[in-house]
Amino acid sequence: MAALKPSSSALDLAFAVVIPSYNVVDTLAAQLDALTAQTWTQPWGIVVVDNNSTDGTRQLAERYEDRGVRVVEAYGGRGVSYARNTGVRAIRPQTVAFVDGDDVVHPGWVTAMAEALTQHAITSGSLEVDTLNPPWLAGSRPMGSASGLPRFGKTGFTSGCNCGMTLAVFDDLAGFDEDFVGLEDIEFSLRATARGYAIHFVPEARIAYRYRDDLASLWRQGRFYGRGRPELNRRARELGLSAPGSVETLKSWAWLVINLPILRNRSGRFRWAWVLANRVGGIAGLIEGMRRPLRKTQRTSTSPNGE
Repeated sequence: MAALKPSSSALDLAFAVVIPSYNVVDTLAAQLDALTAQTWTQPWGIVVVDNNSTDGTRQLAERYEDRGVRVVEAYGGRGVSYARNTGVRAIRPQTVAFVDGDDVVHPGWVTAMAEALTQHAITSGSLEVDTLNPPWLAGSRPMGSASGLPRFGKTGFTSGCNCGMTLAVFDDLAGFDEDFVGLEDIEFSLRATARGYAIHFVPEARIAYRYRDDLASLWRQGRFYGRGRPELNRRARELGLSAPGSVETLKSWAWLVINLPILRNRSGRFRWAWVLANRVGGIAGLIEGMRRPLRKTQRTSTSPNGE
């Protein structure tokens, strides 16, 4: 069968790669170069979803139109879930995969992911951190196993920066939850698992993952992820699935105390800060969860119009 390059023409696609993008002009070209160099045997394309970028991300993506890249506007909201959903709904491919604009797919990624989606409803690829990060940063925190899905409690979940699904699954689950803050890929996976879908791991669909290389950015990301964990625990239990117990949280706090000496070196500081940021984010998420019912009660008791 013919090896087809990505197409930006207005034709039905058997497979599309959706890239939610916000201010990634410094890294997006590497991802697009890697993707546009690949082929598959059926019509496929690449979709950059511009989510209110202000740094020239859209203009850069438009320069790749003749290499099979389409640009979709997602200006009515913010967040990675909203951008992903907007991209899928604009193109409506038979199958879709998601990557980020600051990572880089390995050679053969398109074929591995697209072929897997002809047999499986939901897929997730593997990540590696050695290509895009210096050794000290790559070793600052462990990445998930290259031989299987990462887990939330006992539930395997997709990596949002390297996953795929059929359009039927996307429609059935209404895509990613645009109201969920942090770890939206785990939230999606919990709903998918509860609905009876199996997530298939595709080790050949490999992506070079980029860590944050400054403490301020790492802190913001870690805290953001941590904020979502209390709500994830609640939703998992609501769906009849297991969630990490309080013992795991206590172990993390104990780890921080025991490993204070690693603050002496740069790699250790980044690893320690990542764990602390997640724990602090988890506390913020707990507080937000406690306040949410109170705000709702106050709003409904103030006036019939909720004002």
